[in-house]
Amino acid sequence: MARTKIPYTKQAKSLDEQITILRSRNVIIKDEEKAKEYLSDIGYYRLGFYSFPFELTYPFLDSRRRHEVKPNTTIEEIVALYYYDFDLRSILNKYLSRIEVSIRTTMIYKLSLKYSSNPTWFADNTVVNNDFVKDFYREVYCHLRNKPTISRHHNKYYGQYAPAWKTMEFMTMGNLETLYDNLILDKDKRLISATYGEHSTAAFKTYLSAIREVRNACAHGNVMFGLRLSFGISTGIACPSLKPGTNQSLNGALRVINHMIRQISVNRANDMWDELYKATARLYSKVPYLRTMIEKETGIIVPASI
Repeated sequence: MARTKIPYTKQAKSLDEQITILRSRNVIIKDEEKAKEYLSDIGYYRLGFYSFPFELTYPFLDSRRRHEVKPNTTIEEIVALYYYDFDLRSILNKYLSRIEVSIRTTMIYKLSLKYSSNPTWFADNTVVNNDFVKDFYREVYCHLRNKPTISRHHNKYYGQYAPAWKTMEFMTMGNLETLYDNLILDKDKRLISATYGEHSTAAFKTYLSAIREVRNACAHGNVMFGLRLSFGISTGIACPSLKPGTNQSLNGALRVINHMIRQISVNRANDMWDELYKATARLYSKVPYLRTMIEKETGIIVPASI
């Protein structure tokens, strides 16, 4: 049964009014000018995402939720979680970019060599499902035509599309995921997945989805520590086992990211974890009682040596 909708009656609040509301919810604010600086920089609404784990009724978002925070919670602790999340996005985005470039390069190299007589194999309905080929120009290529590399190609050569090594260089991670999913032959998909040690093409597809979603979350400033993926990660080499509920969380996604970056460079994987451990340790130095929640949501267990 559909819920009955009601009019939205809330109005914008001044910084002073926002501080009054936070105090009514038991948030300790000793320095009002500093609090206004936080609110002006971060925004009252966005800061609310980070006050959620401090609430007495966490993790409930239904009718059980009240906005009152636990005793002795300060605005500085909430802001510390915000900056930790910022660090997570910054760190992960760097390594996800490396993974995306690798996936793109692998697809171009492996399949362009296999279909060497057909440089535009990505738009060939003997290689890729017909629906993808039919919609490719409208859904993808028309957005690439003004790229200088593509434009110069068409000024010099005949043909509807530039070759894979030019066209795919400008395709998004979502485009690459869709192309992979629409390859007709499972052995073509396995050419890609096996490069990263995964022989299950179905599992690898969930890895691509997780990478895309986390990449997008980083790019758009979404909350990272409580990330929920749209689709679950399948059991595979990256995640031999997953506790219930973790296959759609950052916990599961980090295992995929770790596996993928480790196939590219062990040193870069170690660098990533060093950065994640240090950022998490900084959070615990300010808000130690968040450790249990962060470990559950992210799977990051900071070594005692950090």
